[in-house]
Amino acid sequence: MLLALIILWLVVVVATSVWVGLRGRRLAVSARAAQAEVDRYMAASQLDLLPAKLEELQRRQHALKEVLARLQVSIAEFMVLYRSLDAVRRELTSARSFFTTK
Repeated sequence: MLLALIILWLVVVVATSVWVGLRGRRLAVSARAAQAEVDRYMAASQLDLLPAKLEELQRRQHALKEVLARLQVSIAEFMVLYRSLDAVRRELTSARSFFTTK
């Protein structure tokens, strides 16, 4: 009887070990496939170019800020000219109306 219990216990332990081993192998195969897919994706995504692209973006943003500052200065200068020309136009219009009404 004791021998039958030991044999039954060994069968259960071996069967469980085989089942765990097969599940582990299946998990290892799927993990290896997932890792290969991630590696292919990482190679295709060109993450090594990211720092250079980020630096280029920062340079372009800095250049854009400088251009915007120059544009604001140009707009301010244009507004001075526009106001001056508008004042001259008003003076000429009033002088014309002064001379044409008499």
